[in-house]
Amino acid sequence: MPATRTSAGTVAGLLATADSLLTAGLGGPLTPAGRARGAAYALRIAVEAAVDAVLTAEEAGLRRVTMRAKLLCLRHYAGADLARRANALWSGLSTGCKYHHDEIGPSHAQVRAWQTAVETLITEFAVPATDLNVPQQRGTQRSQAEVTVASYDGEHA
Repeated sequence: MPATRTSAGTVAGLLATADSLLTAGLGGPLTPAGRARGAAYALRIAVEAAVDAVLTAEEAGLRRVTMRAKLLCLRHYAGADLARRANALWSGLSTGCKYHHDEIGPSHAQVRAWQTAVETLITEFAVPATDLNVPQQRGTQRSQAEVTVASYDGEHA
């Protein structure tokens, strides 16, 4: 379930949860595989909360769309490279969260690598994007040159 209110405290808490699951001893009801899967889930929610924070700051209307749609929109607000890495990381974490009886879950080392990648991603989200080179949307308005050519063609046709 994605986070509904995003804040730096929420993301920090999720990162701390993932870290505690990965560093805690083997006592308790969780197996090492369960701890790794739980940490992957906390990291995935942290990515979702960070993406929500970036998009909410820009467009309030994006709160009700799916995470896949948000990741597509992220390209416009954070740049193509950062959006691509966020999408790949979220997809990997989503796969790591799911339990399949015929597959081995993510390893401790894999989840640690994801943890590092999530922390880097969240840090980069905090840096304001500059020079995104996003193409401007062209509406139905025509440029002055197009109007001049159209009126010229109409007069001499």
